[in-house]
Amino acid sequence: MSEISVPYGRTTQDAVINENVELEVIDADVPKVETSAEQLLKEAMDNPIGTDRVENLVGKDEHVLIIVNDHTRPGPNQIIVKELMARLKSAGVSDDNIKFIIASGSHRASTDQEVANIIGDEYKKKHQVIIHDCTDKNSIVYLGVTKSGFPLYVNKAVVENTFVITTGLIAPHHAAGYSGGRKSIIPGVAGLETLKVHHSLPIRPFEPAMGFIYGNPFHEAALEGAKKVNVRFMVNAVQDPHKQNIAFVAGEIEKAHAKGVEICKSVSEVEIHGLADIVITSPGGYPRDSNLYQAQKALSVAEPLGKPGCTYILVANAEDGIGEGVFRQWLVEAKTAEEVVERFKREGYNVGSNKAFMYARAMTKGRVIIVTENVEERELNEMMLEWAPNLQRALEKACSGKKMQKIIVLPRAVNIIPRVV
Repeated sequence: MSEISVPYGRTTQDAVINENVELEVIDADVPKVETSAEQLLKEAMDNPIGTDRVENLVGKDEHVLIIVNDHTRPGPNQIIVKELMARLKSAGVSDDNIKFIIASGSHRASTDQEVANIIGDEYKKKHQVIIHDCTDKNSIVYLGVTKSGFPLYVNKAVVENTFVITTGLIAPHHAAGYSGGRKSIIPGVAGLETLKVHHSLPIRPFEPAMGFIYGNPFHEAALEGAKKVNVRFMVNAVQDPHKQNIAFVAGEIEKAHAKGVEICKSVSEVEIHGLADIVITSPGGYPRDSNLYQAQKALSVAEPLGKPGCTYILVANAEDGIGEGVFRQWLVEAKTAEEVVERFKREGYNVGSNKAFMYARAMTKGRVIIVTENVEERELNEMMLEWAPNLQRALEKACSGKKMQKIIVLPRAVNIIPRVV
């Protein structure tokens, strides 16, 4: 028997399979990083790309706004914030002139404890922290129509402050090609009217787009929007598939991000040797599997790797349940997955409709079984999804009455770019 183990929340889901089934586990073999994250960050900020050091750019009377990812995005946020604050202090910027904004996109608001985990309790207590709400019209300003043809609405804090710094993480992304950089602005602090256009077809790629960035309208439209606001400096981490910090990039938002993408690509692309009857996928555990809305990204990575009529098994703790918006509603209201896809083509993005579309897209290609202890079987069945309490049971359901030749396992799916050879 062969053993399988994949991340699940803060633990794992384990199972065994017969040895007569070909098993391909895609878990990149990465060397241990010996240099500390703090040292890698200092090197990046001492040698910014496309601009001067942040401490040389910022004036002591500037009003600084630091954009940080929300609770759904892992990364060395506290390390970045601490280094930025030290450099801003050395430039003479007072604490009263520094604010933070949580780039929530369309996600739920981060809790007080989550904010403390993101920026550090010291800075949470000392500085104003704005929680972006894409639906709050009183906090959103309109900046006109972009060349890409969508209305640009952003949080007014991005416009009112004179020196905006974005932070984040560059990793493979199922729609944008790679995360980080411009995504701090769109979708991070964008208004819902912007997201409705930017996250809909044809700007959103129809099929999964991990690693597809240049020529990708989803990326290009976001970059155009980000360059229309006061982003004066960015700092992003780059991690390998095992979440080790292998580099940081700092500087001008387009050029520094492009360098980070180059580094990320070099460690994230993996070869897959043929398609599978079953694809087991996990976003890598907490916080990426905090709900089914977020965990969906792992399903996007799995989609191209299954044979026609395959079974996808998504392993997600989903401690926060299903997720935001109309995600569940759209799937419950439909009779078929194809109906959801057609509805998204007609109506486009609203909070959650994109996730309904992407789950449905996978369901048009094969069965989808969700392994979770935190969403009831009845709820998933109403969404046209199957349920299993653990990975072993999911495999038994997938194999029942069928001869399986190959299984692919993606323990950290959202951190890789698969290439079928």
